[in-house]
Amino acid sequence: MNHRQKPSSRGRYATLGLILAWAAILFSIALWTSKTALLETFGGASEISESTSESDSIPDGLLLSMQDELIGRIGFGLYSLTGDPNSVIQAAPIQSIGPAGEVAYAILLGSISGPEEGLEALAKISGSEDPLVELLVPPATAALQAAVDGTSVDVATSTLLEERLGWFGRLASSLSDAAAMAAMTASSQSTMVMLGGFLLLFVVGGLIGFVVAVILCVFSFLGRFPSRIHPVGGHGIYAETFAIWLLLFFVLQISAGLLVPADMSTLTLSICIFFLSLAALVWPVIRGIPFAQVRQDIGLHWGGGIREIPYGILTWMIAIPLLAVGAILTFGLSALIESLTGQAPTPTHPAQQMAVGAGTWKIIQLYILASVAAPIVEETMFRGVFLTHLRGAMSRWATPIAIVLSALISSVIFAAIHPQGFVFIPPLAGLAIGFCVARELRGSLVAPMVAHGFSNALVMTINVVLFAG
Repeated sequence: MNHRQKPSSRGRYATLGLILAWAAILFSIALWTSKTALLETFGGASEISESTSESDSIPDGLLLSMQDELIGRIGFGLYSLTGDPNSVIQAAPIQSIGPAGEVAYAILLGSISGPEEGLEALAKISGSEDPLVELLVPPATAALQAAVDGTSVDVATSTLLEERLGWFGRLASSLSDAAAMAAMTASSQSTMVMLGGFLLLFVVGGLIGFVVAVILCVFSFLGRFPSRIHPVGGHGIYAETFAIWLLLFFVLQISAGLLVPADMSTLTLSICIFFLSLAALVWPVIRGIPFAQVRQDIGLHWGGGIREIPYGILTWMIAIPLLAVGAILTFGLSALIESLTGQAPTPTHPAQQMAVGAGTWKIIQLYILASVAAPIVEETMFRGVFLTHLRGAMSRWATPIAIVLSALISSVIFAAIHPQGFVFIPPLAGLAIGFCVARELRGSLVAPMVAHGFSNALVMTINVVLFAG
């Protein structure tokens, strides 16, 4: 009698553990999506209120985002390459963000169509009583007028413009200095050439990836490329492991954000936190699964050895069309939000912000964080632990349905805990689905890790080219 009751008892405990694990996963997702707000609430709310009260609600520091700066750089870069003054139209959207964007556009207009045109644009703004207009228009006007008169811009004006408008401020100060302007033009030309190279790489890679993806789909339906993920019976333990990792990683990051002084570099600490969070892999061992079996279950092995590296690059190519589909969805969501609120959402990421003005050592740390630590840890937990759980949970379903649903669920959650914002989930989820394809076809996590690291390295390189100094 007792012998028959034990499996039932174990089944009840397994079900309870699975329910608690998913409750913890959903709770962790909510925490991750509100991480920035929590840090501001508990770590810096008083500092924010003090900094904004002194200057009539004018924020400290740069008044434009890196996306706004990128738009301006592209407009100026196109002009420097083609000589077409209509290139300034490419930057017209920055005017919609408010006075800072209007002043920035006037400066760009002055650099392309002549300082007189820029002064006319500033004159149209100057009648406003907005404190930002009062702060920015006089120094911008002084800089453009200096270009007309052939005089130099005083240090105070240059400093204020650069502190508040970044690249646009440097452009305004350079208009009256032929050598500085020539340097900015040359820099913009080389930047556009490199961006063109990256764009070509993405286009060619995406086309190859699309063709390969179609071939894979056809052969998979014919049974030529079966999945190498074998659903495991004790998948609930991996749900528990994933939940523990999400909570542990969140606690480690929040603790670092609250305890480490704001003026201290946290990149090395962030790298350590990533790898330290892998301590969650101890849980399935505690629950009775040998670590060798855990590694096999989640794909933490070399698979085909050195061949996994080119498979990883091919995985990145396959993921590009999926990223493009996600980008189209994001474009539609952004347009909808802009029509409802009057303001288009912009993506943000701490690593991107850290690239601004970064020196050599900081850039090296950023590459290690984005291209080594994040791919190893995130692929281990998402395409390894979590996907193993999902495929096990759907073991009785038709395999194609289980593969698609598991990839969608894990990829959306993967994208949701990243800091780009809700609207930008689709592109990141598209990339993640591509990584899931590699895990299904290769069994090993090496190819997804390589694809993830290569993707992050490309994005980081673009940011370094644009913003590091």
